[in-house]
Amino acid sequence: MKKICFITTSRADFGMIKIIVDETLKNKKYFKTFLLISGNHNDSFFGKSLKEIQFKKGLKIVKAFSNQRNKNSLSVLLSFSSFLKKYSKSLKKINPDIFVTFGDRYEMLAATISAYILKIPIVHIAGGEKTSGSLDEGFRHSITKLSNLHFPTSNKYRKRIIQLGENTKTVFNFGSLNRQKIANTKFFSKTEFQNEFKMKLLKKNILMTFHPEKTSIRENLHNLKLVLNCLDNLKDTKIIITAPNADAGGVAMIKLIKNFIKKRENFTLVKNLGTKGYLSLLKYIDGVIGNSSSGISEVPLFSTTSINLGDRQKGRDKPSSVISCKFKKKDILKNLRKLKRRNTFLKINKNDKLVSKKIIKKIISFNFKKNNNKEFQDLRF
Repeated sequence: MKKICFITTSRADFGMIKIIVDETLKNKKYFKTFLLISGNHNDSFFGKSLKEIQFKKGLKIVKAFSNQRNKNSLSVLLSFSSFLKKYSKSLKKINPDIFVTFGDRYEMLAATISAYILKIPIVHIAGGEKTSGSLDEGFRHSITKLSNLHFPTSNKYRKRIIQLGENTKTVFNFGSLNRQKIANTKFFSKTEFQNEFKMKLLKKNILMTFHPEKTSIRENLHNLKLVLNCLDNLKDTKIIITAPNADAGGVAMIKLIKNFIKKRENFTLVKNLGTKGYLSLLKYIDGVIGNSSSGISEVPLFSTTSINLGDRQKGRDKPSSVISCKFKKKDILKNLRKLKRRNTFLKINKNDKLVSKKIIKKIISFNFKKNNNKEFQDLRF
């Protein structure tokens, strides 16, 4: 039996981490399962998503929190340093045989560095993607280079990981956990959603999620105010805003949003909808605007149009339902008029429900000892 440790740092990754953790718990003869809960899960400023995490029998919980109310790049760096120290102590205490990390956050990179130096084999999920307008771009590829086993979500991303010098025998594309997450969700009805979150949806409803980009805090705030003013032009429309993440400037952005919506009854800021609440809302809205990866990876699965603003997600593959838009008032207003619900809905196939099972099966069979000493694989030209 091997000790396997997963990490979750925010509401954004938990829905997918939970799927794999649940699958691991079904394989108790192979694994003793740990979940390292960190990031902003315990911070009320970001919605305290810790309450969403349900502790299942057989799951060992370890908590490692640090302040993430980041005002600037220096505070992010200090937060990174604090996490690095906490993760190192936690992982040393757990002493897992396998460490599983997800995506591209700086908290994930801190945990991965800790595991790497402690010589713990690392599994990376959702590598190989591009977001050149965000610091996450560098974090993601750095995690890839420290990891021993990779599970990208498409063949294009698989090829990119191999391009980074990873062995083809360590990179496996079994599909997207997003589709499995949606397939597993028991949605709120429209009435249940409104009662649960104490908000009344209108005839037309738009969801906005806006995170800091790789630019100055001042410019981020200027762009955010521009988008809010454009949304304020819409009549008889409910605007639901989810909170920005803990990147540099995120705190200032939340304060700006709060001040802006004070006297606007059709605007609502929700710090944390939870996985079920968020995915349920995607069934009832007319469109999405912002720069979150969800607008590209999840929203299109609900046949809903999304406006992707700026460069934060630059480089990601975008479905036809995603409209790329610059921070120009004329363009934003024009594209907002295009937001309209379609009458189709996501079709789930059998393979969509098997992604986590395939990942765990590969982790069980993978020879980590043989692949522990990584060698850079040169491409043949």
